[in-house]
Amino acid sequence: MSRNQSEIAYEHLRRKIFTRELVPGAKVRYGPLGREIGMSATPIREAIGRLASEGLVELVPQTGAIVRRPTREDAAEVYEMREAIEPFAAAKACHLIGRRQLKTLEATVEAMQTTLATARPGASLARAEAAAFDEADLRFHVTILEAADNRRMLKAVGDFHLLTGIIGADRHDYDAEVLEMTIEDHAAILAALRERHPEAVSRAMLVHIRNSRQLTLSRLANNNGSPHFPLPN
Repeated sequence: MSRNQSEIAYEHLRRKIFTRELVPGAKVRYGPLGREIGMSATPIREAIGRLASEGLVELVPQTGAIVRRPTREDAAEVYEMREAIEPFAAAKACHLIGRRQLKTLEATVEAMQTTLATARPGASLARAEAAAFDEADLRFHVTILEAADNRRMLKAVGDFHLLTGIIGADRHDYDAEVLEMTIEDHAAILAALRERHPEAVSRAMLVHIRNSRQLTLSRLANNNGSPHFPLPN
């Protein structure tokens, strides 16, 4: 069995979790997954074991592997770690980010605005639209981390964003107000990066993460009901 197959299976499963094809509480079925990507059960089992060691899935006796349902405490810890790392990374990126990366950030904001244009007042986005919004959001943050040129921060925060996505699979209604808030936050971060202003971009990133944290924790505390606005920072 090739080691590459295990890695491919791992990345495939991570993506299915991030895009909400596998939501918290869903059973991870070895056979269908193996047929889907053309692999035997062995690399699938290794990939699931790796995801279990990262806390993304649970191995339940008599049931098998299920996508872990994060708790409010998990969410609080993830956002604390993001607050500690991402503002620093964004400030560092001010001195290193290039034109191509700035264009990538602009493109992600434009993609999010395109998704916002499809949102209907009082209605949640369809799963595919929500996943597209999430992917643009992730690309925005990853691009900044890549510009900061620190591989360990990139890996750590990438994992935090995956956990944020899993948590969000249960709590994101993605109404227009939530979309607008996220886009405004990203626009503020992008403006500060263009100006090469480390203090401003660090503050804008901190505000963005705290907004997201407040939205998540509010909905978890209210059984995924409406968030409390305005969001304090």
